[in-house]
Amino acid sequence: MAEVSANVQRARSLLVGGAVGGHSVLLLAVVGFGLALGVPGAASAAVSGILAIAFFTIGQAVQILVADSPPSTVLVAALASYTVRVTALGFLLVLALDNADRIALMNPMVVVVTTIAVVIGWLGAEFWVYSRMRILIYDEPENGANDGRLR
Repeated sequence: MAEVSANVQRARSLLVGGAVGGHSVLLLAVVGFGLALGVPGAASAAVSGILAIAFFTIGQAVQILVADSPPSTVLVAALASYTVRVTALGFLLVLALDNADRIALMNPMVVVVTTIAVVIGWLGAEFWVYSRMRILIYDEPENGANDGRLR
């Protein structure tokens, strides 16, 4: 099996950290709104939380795929991924608005609160993981090269 680069390892760590944070908040939201509002609350929290987690997971997966590419490629991939994901969410919104009678079970307040909470959970965990990464800012000395000490 090929060795995984440091860039890919960092991107994977961010994905795992964000996923743990997002899923933790989603679980709390589903249980909390389920207890407070019953099945409609739990269903609304589950659907909105899963969409938020999918949005971030797809974005982070793209970052893993291009982690070792040149910075310009990473930027283009991130922007293209974001554009596609936002367009897909817009399409889902249009479908939801056109079929409001079919999704009458959904509670708009629960959807908004859960989505915001899951986003904060994901990003907060991702920031926490990133703050603990040790990323070298200087190149490693080459074999036989001056190690930087004055002689």
